[in-house]
Amino acid sequence: MATEHQPDQTTPPTLDARGAARRRLGKAGLGAAGVLWTLESKATMSYGAICVAPSAGLSGGLDSTYGPKPTCIGRSPGYWKQAHHSWPCSRRIKFSEVFPCYGANKNTYGAATMLTMLGNVSFDKYNLGQHLVANYLNVISKKSSFLSVKTLVEMWTELQSTGQYSPAPDVFWNAEETKRYLERTYGGS
Repeated sequence: MATEHQPDQTTPPTLDARGAARRRLGKAGLGAAGVLWTLESKATMSYGAICVAPSAGLSGGLDSTYGPKPTCIGRSPGYWKQAHHSWPCSRRIKFSEVFPCYGANKNTYGAATMLTMLGNVSFDKYNLGQHLVANYLNVISKKSSFLSVKTLVEMWTELQSTGQYSPAPDVFWNAEETKRYLERTYGGS
């Protein structure tokens, strides 16, 4: 067997900048991945819809070939607040009936209806409640299958009690970062 047609096994292949970064990330370990995701989340979350649960987004965008693709035709708050679009639940349901409210939030978020939350309300600083409601409606209407009501409630509960949401161990998003993730999940209009 001739060896002149076989690639040289002693010289590693050259990597582009992205490949080199991935190799360094792999060597650094999973903890660094969470830190890098958090640092890069502002830039990453500014283009195109994402159709993965928060923790799945931390895998670097790897696409699984197993199982069905998620449903990703979620609608924005603007869509849901229009009167001619039908809801999968009552428009009069209170925010607190889905997202438990306590402390100062009991008199603000807790007193508002889901429909009210879809508007710009003064106490919803980052419009987090607005995007939680839109995602809730997307989940229960089966327009989004990669999130669950349980995950949305966990987001709200963690943010309300600690000021941050942890999509994965050692990764923490504040209210604004969580809202940015939620607003990127709209695959419809």
